[in-house]
Amino acid sequence: MRHIFSIIALSLLTAAALMMPVDVRAQAADTDETHLKAGHKKVEGVVTDVKSGMYTVKTPTGTMTLSENAAVRHGHGAPKVGDELTLWVSENNMVIDAHPKGDATVHRSVSGKLTLLDNVNSQIKVMTADGEMSFKLKPETRSFVDIAPGTPVTVEVNESGEVIDLHKDKQ
Repeated sequence: MRHIFSIIALSLLTAAALMMPVDVRAQAADTDETHLKAGHKKVEGVVTDVKSGMYTVKTPTGTMTLSENAAVRHGHGAPKVGDELTLWVSENNMVIDAHPKGDATVHRSVSGKLTLLDNVNSQIKVMTADGEMSFKLKPETRSFVDIAPGTPVTVEVNESGEVIDLHKDKQ
């Protein structure tokens, strides 16, 4: 049952992500403005609970969850109860990035034509004006399925070089 729910949730997430247009140019330095253009919101909160590798973060807009693996992979270490975090939340209300409060995000956006989307091997390739670029897919984002090669896209890459968000560009 949980597996079916996960598949449905990923399908809905993918469909919603693909409908959101983005107007970001290749290699733009990331700022809060880049996130906001992509439909993301910045939320600050406090870790209130830790169970089975999942962190509960209380924010002014509600409670969010974050996996311990995602936090450790970003090099921030595992948060503790009481730690303050800054979360970037997608238009689908999913946490796509988290940082200790006060740490600056260092993301970038890359636009071009999709040449490869390999969810199995966690890899994506985009042909830009500067040539083909390859990125790792963050495990939580391996749900991009309905984007065909040749489609103009914008890829958001975190400070670890992992894709945290992907959008079809306006045609």
